Amino acid sequence: MEPSDSGNSSCAAPQGTSLVHSFDRKVRPYIDLIDTLRYLGVDQDVGLPAVAVIGDQSSGKSSVLEALSGVQLPRGSGIVTRCPLALKLKRAPGPWHGRIKYRVQGRTVNTKLDTPESVGDAVLQAQSELTGDDLGVSKSLIELEVTSDSVPDLTLIDLPGIARVALAGQAVDIETQIKDLIRDHIGRQETINLVVIPCNVDIATTEALKMAQAVDPTGVRTLGVLTKPDLMDEGTERNALRILQNQVFPLSKGYVLVKCRSQRDVEAHQTLAEASRVEAAFFKKHPVFCHVHNGGKLTTTTVLAAKLTEELVDNIKRTLPKLRKDLAEKLREACAELESQGESIPDDARAKQLFINARVMRYNDDVRGLARGEPSRNLPRNMMLYTLVREHFRTWLKDLKRAQDAWLEELDNLIREYIDNRSGRELPGFVSYHAFENLARVHVQRLEKPALNVLAVTCWSVQDVFMRLADDVFKFLPEFNRLVKAKVGAQVQGQEQKARVLIVTLFRMESMVYTQDMLYQNSLREEHQQDHEVTEVTPFIFNSNNHPKSKGKRLLDVSSLDEDLDVMNKHLRSYFKIALMRLMDMVPMVVRFNMLDELVVALGAELTALAQEGNLAELLCEDEDAMEKRRMVMERVERLHKACATIENKL
Repeated sequence: MEPSDSGNSSCAAPQGTSLVHSFDRKVRPYIDLIDTLRYLGVDQDVGLPAVAVIGDQSSGKSSVLEALSGVQLPRGSGIVTRCPLALKLKRAPGPWHGRIKYRVQGRTVNTKLDTPESVGDAVLQAQSELTGDDLGVSKSLIELEVTSDSVPDLTLIDLPGIARVALAGQAVDIETQIKDLIRDHIGRQETINLVVIPCNVDIATTEALKMAQAVDPTGVRTLGVLTKPDLMDEGTERNALRILQNQVFPLSKGYVLVKCRSQRDVEAHQTLAEASRVEAAFFKKHPVFCHVHNGGKLTTTTVLAAKLTEELVDNIKRTLPKLRKDLAEKLREACAELESQGESIPDDARAKQLFINARVMRYNDDVRGLARGEPSRNLPRNMMLYTLVREHFRTWLKDLKRAQDAWLEELDNLIREYIDNRSGRELPGFVSYHAFENLARVHVQRLEKPALNVLAVTCWSVQDVFMRLADDVFKFLPEFNRLVKAKVGAQVQGQEQKARVLIVTLFRMESMVYTQDMLYQNSLREEHQQDHEVTEVTPFIFNSNNHPKSKGKRLLDVSSLDEDLDVMNKHLRSYFKIALMRLMDMVPMVVRFNMLDELVVALGAELTALAQEGNLAELLCEDEDAMEKRRMVMERVERLHKACATIENKL
């Protein structure tokens, strides 16, 4: 593209050879950096600085891009641009080079272009492959690289023109589809929005400008391009001039007025160099626009190209620190995600065996640590098994306390009822030992059900935690995970049965009312002290004939029945305290021994044997979705590694 005679603009690229080289050295590295990152696919992970070109249908958007790039893009009525087109322009000495790249159906198309005139057909072919023949739009990106000595250093993203009416063969919601696609690009804070507005329409009705204002209310990211000044009705130029001078819809970056080739000019084979000369002459001679043209900052495609390059590079410089930080953070996240998925399954048989052994060892270590309350790695709080089990044991303690309080509250009535129902020919004061024994036995047996409940909830917690742990360690090995969980279920069930037998046996043993005399006497003495007896009371001891005998004399003057109740009450409370102390510890010990200690040993042996004896080909059959997910994460890690290295080398 030849320079116009628009004057020495501060925005335009310097034209002297040495100055051009200096300009290139300052500008090109930044644009190359972003192009490299975009080529790596990093725009999937972070926002990259870009210039997005938007406009209503027939706004002259394609003509502006042609003038900037020096290539002929598809033209016509209706929706011509049906996919985002990344137009990468690179100024370099030598012959013209072009290349178009895109991905379709999992494969990458990378085609060399020989002439600027071949670009239009290549873009149409790419769009057809990506969208089909239904005149729809696609979010798939087409990359068009152009290297020439007559283009600016610039990267633009051309977006579909905004359609308001669906044509025959188009989806009825085509306008919504296009607007959603445009918003995806112009809403990013790293994007400069280049809004193409024809001069021959009311700017207030321009949908593209409305969309830009919606995502950039202050206009700091928006640059307006006014087109088709030659098609304005006579006398309306002053309105366009006021817009150009930022007096109607102010934008921080302002407006540039351009005149591009018309369709007639294209059909007449007018070259872009000729079009540039015609454009400069048009503004120079125009009775209204000549005044702003001579200033050299508001008119011609050359000024627009230089301004866009300057704005893009400034934007890149401004966002580089954040971009660098975002890339590093995304890389850390991707690496953590890859680590959470574990290693990929090896192909070698020996390596497979080592792989499965390592997984089983990790699982067994985790199980052992959880059972001991010493987890080997950070796990969610709801998987802290020992904490859960201790909560169940606290519940057991509360159950005992509630049972004790309820029993003591009704103890006098129980004793009175028992004595009334079973009194015979014995004289008052001869309280039956059977009464004491039966009352103690009945109450202790009531605690068997709560004890079995503690076992049941502990078993559920153990199985739940160990199975969720299997999902974590073996989540990408569905067959092996299924077998591990089956082993967990079987072992938990087996150990639960053993613990149940022990608990039932424990309560059968408790039906034999027994304790050491010394323990019993101490407990009984405590009962007397708690009741604040005013006289010394000696233990109430049963003889071999199951009749009580007293080693002292009671000094309280109470009735015989009250005396019987008082004596029986103290003895039952004393014994029950001892029985509760035994159960308080023994039930949790039985549960812990079977459901934690023994289970861990048995399960570890089972899984080790499974890893050694199983069919590795079946055991290591990895889930296809997991394989695809790992592949995608590995690709993300790789491109982010390259992106971080690239940005570090460029800074």
